[in-house]
Amino acid sequence: MDETRLFELLNRINVWWDDDPVPQTLRKAPYRRSDFYVVRDKLDAQRRILTIRGPRQVGKTTLCGQLIESLLNRGVPAKRIVYFTAENNQILSGPDDIITDSLEVYEQYVLRESFRNVDSEVYVFIDEVQKIDGWASKLKYYVDTYSNLRFVTTGSVSTLIKSDASETLVGRLAEHIMMPMKYRDYVAYHGALDGDTASESTELRSALDESLEQGDTGALTVALTRFYGSYNDARPRLDALKDERLLKGGYPGVIEEKPVDAYTTLDTDLRYTVIGDLATVFNVQSPENVLRVLSLVADSTAAKLNVQNIADTIGISRDTVERYLDYLEEFFLITECPKHTTSEYDSGGRPKVYVQDVGLYNTLAGTLSSKTLRDGNKMGPVLETAVCDHARRLQFYLSNAQSGDIAYWDRRGEVDFVLSGTDYVLPIEVKNGDSTKADLRGLRNFVEETDAEFGLAVNNAEELKEDDGIIHIPAWLFFFLC
Repeated sequence: MDETRLFELLNRINVWWDDDPVPQTLRKAPYRRSDFYVVRDKLDAQRRILTIRGPRQVGKTTLCGQLIESLLNRGVPAKRIVYFTAENNQILSGPDDIITDSLEVYEQYVLRESFRNVDSEVYVFIDEVQKIDGWASKLKYYVDTYSNLRFVTTGSVSTLIKSDASETLVGRLAEHIMMPMKYRDYVAYHGALDGDTASESTELRSALDESLEQGDTGALTVALTRFYGSYNDARPRLDALKDERLLKGGYPGVIEEKPVDAYTTLDTDLRYTVIGDLATVFNVQSPENVLRVLSLVADSTAAKLNVQNIADTIGISRDTVERYLDYLEEFFLITECPKHTTSEYDSGGRPKVYVQDVGLYNTLAGTLSSKTLRDGNKMGPVLETAVCDHARRLQFYLSNAQSGDIAYWDRRGEVDFVLSGTDYVLPIEVKNGDSTKADLRGLRNFVEETDAEFGLAVNNAEELKEDDGIIHIPAWLFFFLC
């Protein structure tokens, strides 16, 4: 690409070079979700490259805009910050070496001196970096050559980003996975609590930590009861927001939309992701079949996945289905829950597979409607999908950011989800109705037969009580805990 043309493009994007504010198209709403504060701290840490991975439309670009605004507000010179995206059609039509070309133009026309001579940090933001061939090697060269460069990159393809980075950028890289907004962020966005939403949620998780460490329900039960009582007046609003999120999910683009409009937005974005990005990245010749696999996964939610049945239904091979499932997981669209085993002698079993976001599940299942909230049969898998999503976030926290993997158990009854680590085991059962009146034999048997000291029964009936090692917890309160 011609240098003058590239400079014009970069200048048009980086309007703060001319003392203009970060455009709203980049930073979007002023609300800053919890990811912002985590990533901001990582940006100030020792590692000089930060990758932010997550699905399309989850808010990664917005996060970049907010980080840029934050840097400017704390006094970083405007011309020490450059942003560009690999999704720009003009960039994609240019040379493969767009990182080098962009930074050379930026160095020559904006900084007007070598990076080596700049006496402060220079921040480089690159959006959708996986679309640039050899990006990791190029960033390695720059951080190894210039000690004052910091890079923030985003990407929508999980392991492609991770594998490229981990193989090339050892010791130079910090990572952050950004998923759709948790219920806690949903509550904070709507200002539903007078208190500090983040600290309240942190206190509940700390109490869970204490209960798991001590092997009894005391600390967690006390914390949940205190929170439940303290926000008695806010509970109707919290429950209503829970219902809203159970329908629309956590993608920021639909947070203000009505269900019917949210369906259109999510359906459009989903098709663009699968038929556009996914098909291009993995060279899929029949992307509509990937959509059909995803729809059949939604149909199988809360049940063990039968890959052969999916293959027979669509008329493709089993190997092709398994490959498509891998692709869908790469794009953060589905998550797999294997069978939990208590020893190496336990036999394996078919996994359960869930659509990652409950709003996408409802879009695929045709349940993105307020009528669903009154249909017990439909609400069962809806609630379980949302609990799966939040349970994975909780597992990530409990494992000290080492793993978001969770499992299920089906020996002497079933347990929907099992969270486990080197020093904890936490079984979770999901009941759309009143869990205190439900059959919890599987949960109780799991506690009796394993190292778990207690279990959680997530319910959609406002029940909060402890009963012989089982904590019955309202769904909205469980989501807030996570």
